[in-house]
Amino acid sequence: MKTTLRNLFEREIFESYVILSAKNQLDRSFESVSILETPDFEHYIIERSLILTTFYPVKTDVETFKTLMFALNKKETAGIIIKMNRYIDIIPEEIIRLSDQLNIPIISLNYDANLSLLFNNILSELQSQDYSNYAFDANYSLFLKQVYEEPSSKTLMTIVEKIPDLELLVQNIDNKTTYYSNEQMFSYFNQSKSTKNLFQRIGDELYYSEDIVYDEKPIYRVVFMAKNDKRHILHNYIEIFKLMIIVIHQKKIENTLKQNQFLLNFVSNLSSNYNNLQLIEASKRYHWNVVFPVTLVLFSIKQNHKDTINPNLVEYTRTVIINKFHLNSDEIRYTLLNNQLLFILNTIESIPINETMKNIYDTLKIKYKDLIIKITYSNLIYDAAQISKTYFQLSEALVHIENNNLAVNLFTEDNIKLLNLLKNIDYIHLKEYVYSKLKNLIDFEKKNNTPLIETLYKHIECKFNAKDTAKQLIIHYNSVRYRLNVIQDLGINVLENDGGHFDIYFALYLYRNFELLNK
Repeated sequence: MKTTLRNLFEREIFESYVILSAKNQLDRSFESVSILETPDFEHYIIERSLILTTFYPVKTDVETFKTLMFALNKKETAGIIIKMNRYIDIIPEEIIRLSDQLNIPIISLNYDANLSLLFNNILSELQSQDYSNYAFDANYSLFLKQVYEEPSSKTLMTIVEKIPDLELLVQNIDNKTTYYSNEQMFSYFNQSKSTKNLFQRIGDELYYSEDIVYDEKPIYRVVFMAKNDKRHILHNYIEIFKLMIIVIHQKKIENTLKQNQFLLNFVSNLSSNYNNLQLIEASKRYHWNVVFPVTLVLFSIKQNHKDTINPNLVEYTRTVIINKFHLNSDEIRYTLLNNQLLFILNTIESIPINETMKNIYDTLKIKYKDLIIKITYSNLIYDAAQISKTYFQLSEALVHIENNNLAVNLFTEDNIKLLNLLKNIDYIHLKEYVYSKLKNLIDFEKKNNTPLIETLYKHIECKFNAKDTAKQLIIHYNSVRYRLNVIQDLGINVLENDGGHFDIYFALYLYRNFELLNK
């Protein structure tokens, strides 16, 4: 139901009035009310409004009066209410005739009428009518039911489409996923310098921005927009949508806890009892598309030796893994177990896992330079029954790596099998073995600060190709030749080692990977 002049008369909004023209047009509806007192009135006329004025812009100038009437007609003005005897004592007859022609009623008030009070009363009537039209109670129940059934930002976008004169933008602060009801909202959001608890009027639009906080942490950023004359509607929907966003967040926490429990079972008891098909079917309940083979990747992430796994880091890590392994979002899942971040992902056999994991580690270190990142990862797993055993090997090895300050940051499943053999050996004996093979290199390196250990290790890995070694170390070929000559002068000539190179390579591996042996 629209508000009209007749409605106002019936509700006795005016103490006394005289209808001067267009008496049969009192049912013209209006959506807002405004006081018009500025000389450049053309710029300030709001469409489909009711005008309150003393006619200060016109006074006794009939031509200006006509210009105003035509401007009001163009804006579909519902009527003009004039406080008389302030700047104008009588409405000219030709204006009355023009008013009748344009179907714009003119109503006169006495000199003692209070336009400000009248404005507030009419605005209150409009707002009351709006509340009745929008049916807040019924809509709220319907909206909340939708959110409970499908808790997502997409659902909010569906809801806002049903609300006239309201636009919405929602951004997940953790992963920066953003949904918006129109491009204008997105443009405003990108250009706005501040997005916290801010009302901003731009033209006829009123914007409101706020960070939604849950458990003392900002979780979502929202921006609302409505026509300025509908700000009372905006106030109400702000609170409704804030509550719905909290519901969405709570439901996501609930679903995450359920999924985490499933993942915990996945790598412990559940997967050891299921065959592949049973495990695939069970995972579908969590919209997880498991396809064998899979790979387990386990992260330890610390800053100043303290655990520092935060949602932004987790989401960034997930995105990097998805990109490097060419995955869809439903082909990877993660959970936090015992302060270790576990990812389980489908893996294409043709992807070089070692090279890909090194690329992932390098990418993370570029973004998070101050973090200590250690990673263990499995070979391809083809059988669900192997998942539990592999997980515990990775996890146990990661703890061992941290406790013993092993210098390498990436450990394959094959590396870990070797570590599991070595961790039961006395480190004193290991150190004696390493020094029996490398003492001359170690002493020279410490005295001259020349990395002979790394050079020889890479040279063996590069199958004794000096050019490839230089490329791996990112140094000049002549520098490699110089270091190799020094190594030979110190009594190690791998090219003439008739017994093979395993003993030297093994000693180099231990020295590089076990920090305890460097002391």
